[in-house]
Amino acid sequence: MRFLAIEVGYLAAIIVGVLVWIICAMYSGGIARNNGSSYNLWLVLGILGGPLTLGIAYVYFEMSGERHKRMKYADRKAGNMPEITQCPRCKQSVPSSFPTCQFCGEQLHGHKR
Repeated sequence: MRFLAIEVGYLAAIIVGVLVWIICAMYSGGIARNNGSSYNLWLVLGILGGPLTLGIAYVYFEMSGERHKRMKYADRKAGNMPEITQCPRCKQSVPSSFPTCQFCGEQLHGHKR
């Protein structure tokens, strides 16, 4: 019985490790998508690199991502980058030129329907 308990412990550790690896891959894809890059590319890189890729994605997009550019150049003309607002209902990022949220249909600028 003791041998079986050790095998179950190893199996549980492997399952937890695989789940952490997959979550790191998904988060690196999410960081990429939030910064205007390819989710699928960073998901595959995350599957290959796991937590290391998550760290690389965080640092890379923190220094060069779309959100960083918006914050850094907010006072200047940012070219064709639209101003972004957050939907009050679903909390998604939406261009502020939109009258309603493209995700849930909520009015963005306080106008009644």
